[in-house]
Amino acid sequence: MSKRFTILIEDDWEVMGNGLGNVAQLQYLPSMFFMKLARRLGIKLTFMVDVVQQLEFKKYIHTDYNLKLQKNLWDDSVLLMKSYGFDVQLHLHPQWLNATLKDDFFFLNSNWNFGRYSDADQDQLIGESVNYLHELIRPIDPEYKVVAYKGGSWGLQPSGTLLKNMEKHGIRLVTGVRRGMYLPGNGVDYRTLEEPTMPYYPVYDDLCKVSSEKKGIFIIPLQTVTPGVKGLGYLAVDLVKRKVSKSDSMRHYYNGNVPEKIYELSPIAEESKPKFPYVSYKTHLKIGNQPFSYLKTSFDQVIKQLADTEHKRIPILIECHTKQYNNYYGDIERFLAYVQEKYGDVADFGTLSGFLKEADADAGMVKLKTA
Repeated sequence: MSKRFTILIEDDWEVMGNGLGNVAQLQYLPSMFFMKLARRLGIKLTFMVDVVQQLEFKKYIHTDYNLKLQKNLWDDSVLLMKSYGFDVQLHLHPQWLNATLKDDFFFLNSNWNFGRYSDADQDQLIGESVNYLHELIRPIDPEYKVVAYKGGSWGLQPSGTLLKNMEKHGIRLVTGVRRGMYLPGNGVDYRTLEEPTMPYYPVYDDLCKVSSEKKGIFIIPLQTVTPGVKGLGYLAVDLVKRKVSKSDSMRHYYNGNVPEKIYELSPIAEESKPKFPYVSYKTHLKIGNQPFSYLKTSFDQVIKQLADTEHKRIPILIECHTKQYNNYYGDIERFLAYVQEKYGDVADFGTLSGFLKEADADAGMVKLKTA
């Protein structure tokens, strides 16, 4: 029998948004830790893999042995995810399109919002990416399908052609929206999101609106967290600890020679900067470079917020970034064990493709606008 809450951990499996990083350091090793931990705890996971990065790497495998090694490690890591029984779905950072490789650095473009690309570019990239995953995974899982998508940098606007192109290529479930999120530098504005909690069928031309008719795609929003003084205090203390300990940094990995043009490329910087008053700063559930105290407090807050929600099956989507796990492995293990111990009687862990099957079997799980 299904429990009241289903916890959907989706990992945005990628290197840095500005193109920095190595597959071994930021993808394979931390995700290997997460997979082993999840198997030991009996937790289900969904890995949202950024295929655009891989398509660009593929262009250089005959001339750059380093990128060939990373490309192959990426492929093998995805196959390992499937062999371990985890879900693999699609994540795209379109700024990788037509990237320029110079002096071992990838220079990406400044448009991180897939909704702002042309209809033709969207169609082509989604099609190539879905085909890439199908060709990679179906030899070990003939029934595998790409059915879910996480918006890279939360960019899904304008949504009209984007959602139509996703549906065209078999995508049925989309994540990446949160009420109140406003990133003008990236063209993201979810301040008018009508449904902040439950899955809903969107109006394709404005995904912030709930449709009055069933669509081919439905959206699961990110649960809102207001850290307040207590939560932000935990993050501040942790930040000081990291500064004092002088933990590993990307500049150290590159011997300090990263071009400033790359470091300055971040149209989503607004998301990571709490604004005054701090107590009203809003974000969403995340697992990455946060201490246990913050993870615990934020999750407890969401459970409390949902206590009076009338629906019998409530998804709690958690955005995860394994690339940020360095120095936080213990915090993450402790947090997941805490969730199991405290909420195991009312919550289970699921996958996005698994939730889709539940929704197909029970029409009431996805909201429609009523008169």
